[in-house]
Amino acid sequence: MELAQGPSWWKPRLPLLIACAFAVVALLFSLFRDMGIVGTLKLYKTQQQVLEDNARLREENARLQQEVRKLRTNPSYIEEIARKELGLIRDKENVIVLDRKKDPSPAKGGTGRP
Repeated sequence: MELAQGPSWWKPRLPLLIACAFAVVALLFSLFRDMGIVGTLKLYKTQQQVLEDNARLREENARLQQEVRKLRTNPSYIEEIARKELGLIRDKENVIVLDRKKDPSPAKGGTGRP
């Protein structure tokens, strides 16, 4: 019945209680400070994202360098780009424009016959 005697039961345990309190405070600091475990995990995620972005940008850079090389050295590639993106045609070529609105569409139902 040491507890019934009064507040003297905790006096011998005071150093242990203080050590436990310091351990809890140290644990909280190690978890939640800037360079704690949580901060380190956030930095690791950020590092992984940066590495992925860097790899993607390296691939895009290589692709763009290859395209620049083609544009500087390959006249047929330049012609292909001009035809595709600018709609240019050669001499003696005719362009036939079809109106898509008047084409019968079999997807609307029926037999597909006009």
